[in-house]
Amino acid sequence: MVQLSKILHSRDNWKRTTIECRYEIREFKKTKQRHLKKIAELKQENHELRQQALEVKKTRL
Repeated sequence: MVQLSKILHSRDNWKRTTIECRYEIREFKKTKQRHLKKIAELKQENHELRQQALEVKKTRL
């Protein structure tokens, strides 16, 4: 029969690995959301600047 200490050690190792993996996934998702939000803001700013440039171009003609 397998020793109880080996079973507990194996379970603790598995549990620690799982917790670390979930933490990394959680942090990745948070970072991804921040990046997507920043990209959306930059796209909006780019769109507004292009519209302003078109308006300036039209008034000069």
